[in-house]
Amino acid sequence: MKKSTRALVGLIILDLIVIIGAWWMIERTRSGAWNSNDPAGSITMVTTTAGMMVGVISAVLLLAFFMHRRAGN
Repeated sequence: MKKSTRALVGLIILDLIVIIGAWWMIERTRSGAWNSNDPAGSITMVTTTAGMMVGVISAVLLLAFFMHRRAGN
């Protein structure tokens, strides 16, 4: 497998892990399994943090993809 392909596969897998983890935390908060003083604030913090993580992961791995592609890998 070429390095550029590995970068794209890593991008997809890491983004899915972050999205599924955020979804799981939000569902736990909504169902009441996790106690919170401010459930809406907690959900906002989870979605904001997950969105930031997806953005950073995507930017770094897309940059790696293009650099490997340019190098011929």
